[in-house]
Amino acid sequence: MKKIGGFFELELTSGDSIYHNDAISLSTGRACLNYILQSKKPTKVYVPYYCCDALIEPLSLNEIDYEFYSINDNLELTRIPELQSGECIIYCDFFGIKSNYTLSLIEIFQEKLIVDNTHSFFSRKSTFPASSFTSARKYFGVPDGAFLYIPEIERLKISIPRNQKISIDHNVHSLVGLQDQAYLEYAQYESELGSEIETMLILSERLLSNVNFDEVRKIRNDNFEFLRNELGDLNELIIDKNEVDCFCYPLLLKKPIDKQKLYNEKIFIPSLWLDTVHRDEHLNFPFECKLSRELLPLPIDHRYTSKELQRVSNTIKRLIHE
Repeated sequence: MKKIGGFFELELTSGDSIYHNDAISLSTGRACLNYILQSKKPTKVYVPYYCCDALIEPLSLNEIDYEFYSINDNLELTRIPELQSGECIIYCDFFGIKSNYTLSLIEIFQEKLIVDNTHSFFSRKSTFPASSFTSARKYFGVPDGAFLYIPEIERLKISIPRNQKISIDHNVHSLVGLQDQAYLEYAQYESELGSEIETMLILSERLLSNVNFDEVRKIRNDNFEFLRNELGDLNELIIDKNEVDCFCYPLLLKKPIDKQKLYNEKIFIPSLWLDTVHRDEHLNFPFECKLSRELLPLPIDHRYTSKELQRVSNTIKRLIHE
């Protein structure tokens, strides 16, 4: 029953679309993977060695056997496994630059493929008959939000509760310029997110419904092309010229630079994913460890113009020659 009277809630109008209107909206990417696993009930899942521990969490939660596989310097499988009955494989569209390759894997694995599209927010139903999921939090300032695409026949017949664990302190403090405090709050909030199958917060739905997605896509694609033109000759990664809607501009230099020097210039570049180098089998996956330690996933999001990105480019070129 809707309340009547009392103090006013946060004043947020509801827009027309959250972009993924036909998907199952859940709280996190982990929740989406948990949903897929509970639906498919695989006996074993192949997982890229180059991934974060959050991808492993739902597998452990469901006590599903998994095995790591390696990727080559094109971010593609070094070997195509022959999946047995009941087995599945997860492939990540790394940095959103492997969409064409992902389509080729769908042809091979069909419904046995699970596509981690958390780096490819603007991908929608192109993954069928495979299942896929993406994340809003990696693209927008929302406290939660992920979108699951799964064949209708595999949808669970369960009632899904609404996520009630909300914190927007890090979003607000970042907005007003308290970056150090915001980062600590962000790290704490991230550590509290789990794999529970819950629907997205109403707050996140309202915030997303007011995003101009066409404008965001254009800015991101323009920014990606700007950095490609600026730094492409220095990049050890090969990026298909037809790739669009990418998550970042992933720069892998021949000789790495110290990220602390970028931090000193107030250019905050994350490491994706240091979980990789802490796994026992790291000696068998040197390329993935190199990516974890040395890759520079340069931001291209809609907060920035070519002016800010020129500063990023100039700083990197200067540090290379120091």
